[in-house]
Amino acid sequence: VIDTVGAGDGFAVGVISALLENLDFAEAVQRGNWVGSRAVQSRGDMEGLPTRAELTHHNAQTAPE
Repeated sequence: VIDTVGAGDGFAVGVISALLENLDFAEAVQRGNWVGSRAVQSRGDMEGLPTRAELTHHNAQTAPE
């Protein structure tokens, strides 16, 4: 953990974006956890948040087969 600023916002963004994409609640919370964990890996409130491309890549790697 480098900076905790933005962790809660990142979690909320992850959950809300997943729910807007009609993912189920468990998947939404998993996304929220991942986005929040990314937020604490750099200084600042938004610098650590993933881009859409990074999110798409992460989703492809974690999708069930």
